[in-house]
Amino acid sequence: MNIIRSLIFLITLSFAFSANASVVTTSQTQASIISDVKTVASGEKFWAVVHLKMQDGWHTYWKNPGDTGMAPQFIWTLPKDFKISEVIFLAPDRHKIEEFIDYGYEKDAWFLFELTATASLPENATSILSLKANWLVCNEICIPESADLSLVLPTTNTQGNLSEDSEVIKQLVAKIPQKLGDKISYAVHDKSLSFDFLEKPESNIKSAYFFPLNDNLEFAEADLGKKITFNIKSKDGTIPDNIEGIVSLIDKEGKRLDYEISGEKALSNTLTAQESGSTSIIQAIIFAFLGGIILNLMPCVFPILSLKALAIAKKAYLHPEIVRKQGIYYTLGVVLSFVVLAAIIIGVKIGGQNIGWGYQMQSPLFVALLTILLFFVGLNLSGYFEIPLIFGNLGGKVSSEDNFIGSFLTGVLAVLVATPCTAPFMATAVGFALTQGSIVIITIFVALGLGLALPFMLISLFPSLVKFLPKSGVWLLTFKQLLAFPLYLSAVWLFWVLLREAGEDYATITLIAIVIISFAIWLLQRAGKIAKIFGSLIVIITIALLAILFSLPRTQPVEHIKFSVAEIDKLRKENKAIFVDATADWCITCKINENLVLSTSEIKKAFANKNITYMVADWTHGDEEITKYLQSFKRSGVPIYVYYPPNSGEPIILPQVLTKDIVLQKISK
Repeated sequence: MNIIRSLIFLITLSFAFSANASVVTTSQTQASIISDVKTVASGEKFWAVVHLKMQDGWHTYWKNPGDTGMAPQFIWTLPKDFKISEVIFLAPDRHKIEEFIDYGYEKDAWFLFELTATASLPENATSILSLKANWLVCNEICIPESADLSLVLPTTNTQGNLSEDSEVIKQLVAKIPQKLGDKISYAVHDKSLSFDFLEKPESNIKSAYFFPLNDNLEFAEADLGKKITFNIKSKDGTIPDNIEGIVSLIDKEGKRLDYEISGEKALSNTLTAQESGSTSIIQAIIFAFLGGIILNLMPCVFPILSLKALAIAKKAYLHPEIVRKQGIYYTLGVVLSFVVLAAIIIGVKIGGQNIGWGYQMQSPLFVALLTILLFFVGLNLSGYFEIPLIFGNLGGKVSSEDNFIGSFLTGVLAVLVATPCTAPFMATAVGFALTQGSIVIITIFVALGLGLALPFMLISLFPSLVKFLPKSGVWLLTFKQLLAFPLYLSAVWLFWVLLREAGEDYATITLIAIVIISFAIWLLQRAGKIAKIFGSLIVIITIALLAILFSLPRTQPVEHIKFSVAEIDKLRKENKAIFVDATADWCITCKINENLVLSTSEIKKAFANKNITYMVADWTHGDEEITKYLQSFKRSGVPIYVYYPPNSGEPIILPQVLTKDIVLQKISK
C-alpha cells in the first residue's frame, strides 16, 4: 500500500466503529478483517480473523472444497517485524446437490490467523498488515470474488489491550478442531477403509461425520455402535498411505465437537474380527484352494488346461514317467506364477496403491498380446501350422519327451488367463488376501495355485489314476481340433475387452498385428533358412511396435471447440448455429448440467443433426476474454449458456439450471 493510500485509509479509519477493521462489500459478500487487540507490543501473540458474511442462500468453501468449488486464498503483506501462521479453518458443513458433495460455510465464514510481533517491533509506531483475499461464492451460479483488506495496529509497550472483537474471536478460537495426539490406525478393504474413532459415550452422541482432506476420499457418516466406526469409500479406487480430515461429533443437545485427525494403514498381517468379518486366515486358505480347483472349469481357463489333457492322454500308458515330470513342471509353473503375482501385489501396495484380482487385464497392451497369443494357439490346434512357438508349442507338441519347459509355460499361461475369472469360494479368499500383509498374501496365493494345479498334480504323483483317462486313438486329433474353438471364443472375448478398454484405434492396431504375424508364420512354414529368419524378425518387430504404440498417450476425440469471440463472429457470418457453454471446474451447477444434460446422447445427437457448433468457455483459471463476454450479458459468474441460432438470429440465453427439454426446445426455435 502506497503512502497516499495509507493516509486516506487512516483518515477513514478514524471514523470507523472498530479501530482495527477494514470492510469491503462485493456483489454477494461483506468481507472484513478483525483482531482481538487494539494495539500490539513486541513479543505479543494475537489473532486476526477474516470474516465473509454472505447473502442468504450463498456459500463458500473449506480448504478441501469437495467435488466442486475452490478453496479460498489469502495473501498477506506484513511488516518485517511480524510472523503469521497458515490459515486455520473451522470445521465445515456439507452441501449436497444431486450427486455432488461440497464442504464449506453458509452465511458466515471465519478464517483465523495467529500472529506474533517480534522483539524488535518499534514502539509508538503504526503497523499496517495488508491482505489480498480471493474466494468463490456459489448458489445456482458461482462467482469468484476478492477484496483488499487491511489491519492497522498502533504499537505500544503494553500487551493485552483487547479490542471489542476479542470475545467473538475467543469463541471462534474455542471452535478450532482439536488435534488428537495419537494417529488413527485404519484397515483397508479393497476400495474403502475403516477406522474406530473412540468409545461411544453413553447415549450422548447423536451423529458423527468425517470430512476428508484427501481429495480421493468421500464424506462419511459414522456407524454408532459400541464404538464410533467410520467406513470411508475411495472415489478412484485407491487408498492413501495416510489420511487426514475432521471428525465432527454432534450430541443430542446439538453441541458440536470437532477433531483434527490423521491416520495410517494398520501394520498387522491380520485383521480384527470387525475388520475382516467372519473370514479367518485358515478359512481364506481353504476357500482359495477350493476356488483354484473350481477355476479349472471356468470358460477362460478350460481351453488352456485341455491342452495338458491331450498330452496326458497320449503318454499316460507308454510313458508314465514323462506324465509325472510334466505334471510337476506344470504345477511349478502355476504355483510360481501365483507367487510372482503375489509379489507384484505386495510391491504395489508398499508403493501406496491398491490393486485387485485380475489387475493386469486393465492393461490394454497385456489384453492385446493375450488376444494374439490365444488366437494363434487356436490356429495351431486347428492344424494350420506346426512350429515351436515362444510358449513351447502349446499345441500338438506339448507332449514331446523333452518339452518340460512347455509344460511349465502352460502353467504360466493358465494363470495369466485365469485371473479375470472369479470362481466360487475364490472371491472371498482373494478379497481377504488383498487386505493383508505379505506373508498372508503369499500363503493364500500359493493355496490358490495348488488348487488350480491339483488335477494334473494328482495324475503325475499317482500314475494309477491314468486308467480313468480315455485311451489314445484317432479321436485325439478330432478332440484337439475341437479345442481350438473355445480358444477362438476366448480371443474374441479378449478383443471385446480391448475394444471397450482402449477404443477402436487400438483394437484396429491389434488386428493389423494379427495379420502381420500371420504372414510371418506363413514365412516360417516355408523351406529355407532366410524365410525362417525373416519371419522370426517380423514377429519380434511387430510385438515391439505394438508395445511402443500402446505406450503412447491416447488421443481423446474433440467434442467441442475452444471459446473465442472472433470464432463466434466468424461462424455467425457463415450463418452457423453456435451453443456457448461458459463453465468452470469449480462450478457445481455447471458440472450437474454437463453430466445430466449436455453430455447425454440426446443432446449430442440434436447438436449433430442441427449442425450446431458446441463451444466451451472454460473460466476455471480466469480469462479476460471470457470475463468480458460474461459482462456483455450482465453476468458476473458461471454458468451461462448462450445459443446463437443460424442465419444470424438473436442470441438466446438459457436458464442456469438446464434440462434436456429446455435445451431441445431452445435449439428447435
